[in-house]
Amino acid sequence: MQNHTFGIWHVTNSTIIFFSTFGAVLLCGAAVFHLFAQNRMLRQRMGAIQDHTSDILRDLTHLRLCVENTSDGILLQDLKGRILWCNNAYCDIMKVLRSDIIGRNPLEFALPDNARLPPEVIEAFEYDKSDEQLKKLQLFRNQRGDGSLFWNQLSVAFQTGSDGRDYAILICRDVSTQVEREHYLEDLSGRLEHEATHDNLTGVPNRAAFLDFIETALKEDRDGSVGLLHVDLDNFKTINDTHGHSAGDAVLRHTAQTIRSSLRKSDLVARIGGDEFVVVCLGSESLDYLEAVGQRLLDALSTPLTWSDRSLLSEASIGAAQSEAGCMNAEDLLNKADFALYEAKRSGRGCIELYDAALHNRHAIEMQLAADLAEAIDTGAIDFWFQPIKNLWNDQIVGFETLARWVHPDTGRVYSPAEFLPVVEDIGLLGELDMISMLTALEKKASLAASGFPDMRMSFNASPELLAHPDFINRLIWAVEASNLDRHQITIEVLETNNFGDAAETSSQGAIIRDLKQAGFRVFLDDFGVGFAGLSHLATLDLSGVKIDRSLVSCILTDDVSFKIVRKAIELCNDLSIAIVAEGVEDETTAKTLQKMGCSLIQGYWVSRPLPASDVVPWLAEDSAPRVRIS
Repeated sequence: MQNHTFGIWHVTNSTIIFFSTFGAVLLCGAAVFHLFAQNRMLRQRMGAIQDHTSDILRDLTHLRLCVENTSDGILLQDLKGRILWCNNAYCDIMKVLRSDIIGRNPLEFALPDNARLPPEVIEAFEYDKSDEQLKKLQLFRNQRGDGSLFWNQLSVAFQTGSDGRDYAILICRDVSTQVEREHYLEDLSGRLEHEATHDNLTGVPNRAAFLDFIETALKEDRDGSVGLLHVDLDNFKTINDTHGHSAGDAVLRHTAQTIRSSLRKSDLVARIGGDEFVVVCLGSESLDYLEAVGQRLLDALSTPLTWSDRSLLSEASIGAAQSEAGCMNAEDLLNKADFALYEAKRSGRGCIELYDAALHNRHAIEMQLAADLAEAIDTGAIDFWFQPIKNLWNDQIVGFETLARWVHPDTGRVYSPAEFLPVVEDIGLLGELDMISMLTALEKKASLAASGFPDMRMSFNASPELLAHPDFINRLIWAVEASNLDRHQITIEVLETNNFGDAAETSSQGAIIRDLKQAGFRVFLDDFGVGFAGLSHLATLDLSGVKIDRSLVSCILTDDVSFKIVRKAIELCNDLSIAIVAEGVEDETTAKTLQKMGCSLIQGYWVSRPLPASDVVPWLAEDSAPRVRIS
């Protein structure tokens, strides 16, 4: 072995080999270490890639779950509207196969048959991404593959893909149930609104709608050009009583349609109650114009209605009033038309009356009269007179009827019941007046008993308002018992023309009459022979007697028909064992004729005119007074 000396170092060959080998090992170790480091970094990077890929795959899985299982249809389209992809829900909604629609525009197959577009329009279609309307939810009526229709709610979004192209993403939803429910609610709301403002029977506006309409018209009226016609059917009650309420309903519908067809589109017809209609004429020039319109309506309504093989004729009366520029409300105008209608009724019906200056003056007088009457009733200033009733068989006075009289405090004029009772009824005080009449009759009955006439009967008139008073029977019984009077000597007279209703109904007038009879009072049907259901009332009401109206009695000597009617009425009442009183007997011959017919009780000027309360006892006391004998 060789030795080499290099300065202080003594190096052998083996030493050199050792250091050479050791250096190589070091170099190799460094390389391996570097390789391990790179491998570790690579593994880390691969792990990160795997994690990212896993996230992407998971997101894609979730996305697929959502897209394929949502109930909303999803479309991917190009800007020409051609379908590039769709989910299963869209195919289910449209009832189509995916293979049949890829590459097609939905405009080709989704529109209903009656809304299909020409091919050239579909070909020219292209989305406008700047269209603000596309950013909103849109609703379309679409057609499925099976031909059924549905409501399709669409939303559109635009997105640029990685390829740089623009795409349209559509979300489709079948909202038919919601839309149909909304339509139902809208329809229901419309029907409820219509019912609130229209008459259910005739379909024309009701009173509330009329008032809204005319109030608005009058507020905008600058030249007095609003006209009002108040139309009232003349014989509607006869139709109801004779043919039934179905016939009456048919007449009301016919009347509404007839009036509507006779007017301009700008005019309004409304039913404000019962058989009453009003017509508002906008742009009415004058009362002459309203008269022409009213006459046209009267002519149209004079044509009979054929119903169930019957001819129903219901003519009308009309009152007309014209507005005054800027100084009238609906109530004032309606009151004027009402008064004109009242004049038409008094003039014989079937005509039109205009609220002109002359009628205005008369209206003012009657309004003052109504105010004076109201004060008279309130202060007890109404007088009551008494008309005797005579028994023809024993020549005796058997009772009195209580009649109201009113002496005007300023003019001193004496008003008969026929003159002022309609006014009292109009102001709603008839029931109150009848209550006063009832108490006055009972007081007079007690006075006659104290004066030596204990068996004298006393009668008073009971209006529907009095019969409907909740305390009527109780107050009657209390007053009778307080004065120790015989109930059977008290007679309540009710008009034949009343609507008594069904006696089975506890609140009906027929039931009130039954209760009066059961309580021991007598009930007579007054003015028998002039109403429309007198014979029916005899069959359905618990009556004690009838009073044959003076209009028939006064004609029995000169009119053969009246003679026969009265004779048959007397025979019928005798067969039914109910009493008969003949009114309006003014001469001995009439009295004799009635007696031969079988009538026992009469009243009229031949017996005596109505007597003031202070004259009754002296008149009864006179020997000659009750001794008007038939020779």
